[in-house]
Amino acid sequence: MEKRLENVRTSSIQVLVASGQKGLLKERMKILQCLWEGDLNAEMLYKANPKLLSQFQHAETEGIPVIVIIGESELAENKVKLRDLVTREETLVDRARLVEEVRELLRRKETREEESV
Repeated sequence: MEKRLENVRTSSIQVLVASGQKGLLKERMKILQCLWEGDLNAEMLYKANPKLLSQFQHAETEGIPVIVIIGESELAENKVKLRDLVTREETLVDRARLVEEVRELLRRKETREEESV
């Protein structure tokens, strides 16, 4: 049986915290801490102002399935966007429910992957 390379994950990281605007390093770090406290494997690029495209490319290259995206408008509403890297679907969620929403998204992804095997 031949395995398809795009299905092979190269990282145990489940979530990448990203932003497309400058000056959000501290906010990305706060969200990262929240995910870690929720026992999720998460990371961010440790540049002060990485480009959003390079963050998406990093997630794709490393096989990170979920991206948490923050921006000024999301911060003002106390929300974040969750992006499924495979389907490219984005959902706006309350920051207070971030860990639960990420867990649910990962569970759905796992179910889809099992069904496709």
